[in-house]
Amino acid sequence: MAGALGLQLAGPRVYGDELVIDAFMGDGRREATAADIRRAMRVFVAACVIQWLLLAGLCLFTWRG
Repeated sequence: MAGALGLQLAGPRVYGDELVIDAFMGDGRREATAADIRRAMRVFVAACVIQWLLLAGLCLFTWRG
């Protein structure tokens, strides 16, 4: 998702008093905007629709075959 949105996600961050060292995902910009979240939701919904269509097609194929 980071690459699809042109963002750089994860990386080092602080939770409470603890520093968590983690790798970055993606090579884009660090700050996500509301527009990025809307785009992420469109990508997610499209992926779900594609998965549903593939599974429906597989079910039809196996029931007929």
